[in-house]
Amino acid sequence: MRRAAAGLACAALLGASALAGGPAAAQTGGDGLIPEGHWTDEQVAQMLALIAETEDVLPARFPSNVTRSQLNTVLGGMGYFNFGVSAPGGYDHWINPGWFFDDHVIDPEYPESLVYQRNADGTWRLVSAMFMLDPAIDVDEIPEDIAWLPGWHGHPELCVNPNGTFAGVTDPENPNCPNGTTQATTPVMMHVWIEDNGVCDHRFGGVGVGGVHCDHGNHEDPGHEDPGHEDPGHEDPGHEDPGHEDPGHEDPGHEDPGHEDPGHEDPGHEDPGHEDPGHGHTPSPARPVTAAPDYAG
Repeated sequence: MRRAAAGLACAALLGASALAGGPAAAQTGGDGLIPEGHWTDEQVAQMLALIAETEDVLPARFPSNVTRSQLNTVLGGMGYFNFGVSAPGGYDHWINPGWFFDDHVIDPEYPESLVYQRNADGTWRLVSAMFMLDPAIDVDEIPEDIAWLPGWHGHPELCVNPNGTFAGVTDPENPNCPNGTTQATTPVMMHVWIEDNGVCDHRFGGVGVGGVHCDHGNHEDPGHEDPGHEDPGHEDPGHEDPGHEDPGHEDPGHEDPGHEDPGHEDPGHEDPGHEDPGHGHTPSPARPVTAAPDYAG
């Protein structure tokens, strides 16, 4: 396991008490820093420490409010490359594959990816670090001392070119990437913002090709595939309840088109609204990722 950021001290991210210490402290949202949830006192302290250190270190270590040419020179010299697509809102990712395998994890001095936003004057502002784990670590294998942190996710819906840059979006369950490209296999990742993104009201929102997404749940949080969208209500016994096949009601009237008309299975019961991208805000649920890194979102 790579070492965590030294600047967070012993209580930062590798503290053994991260999961066990302190009574639950309900966070109610609206503070602009920590997502709503029930966190221990230790977890709250660690998240605040991580945000504070990231705010301090990133602007001192990496360029901001500079031209694309300057970014190419400085970041390129550090081993970063641009992923090759701007997300809605003007966000670009720069990725440093060489830092996936070093001795640093969740370390603002060595972020595996950086997110920049285009300013109105055409310059680029540093807005977020994106920390990525060793590609060998699946979402189900994130060490316990950091697995609880909000926002871990992957992006299996992306297609990439041989050089690792963006080539399109596909169905992660049935990929059909353009010829000469492959389905992305990404390390597990998590964003920490150094400014309010104006959308999430916390600092752990992600940025995918669809824009900012605020879901901060556990990487196996049912909220990504909320049963409510495929709950029994869609095939509610009420649509086929005994009343429709009651032995006492077997005359043709109970089998006329009105009882089995398309209305019982009309698109309204499975319309796109039930899987509206707005529900989870993410392009895709987080999924296990094991192969070589291709994308940070």
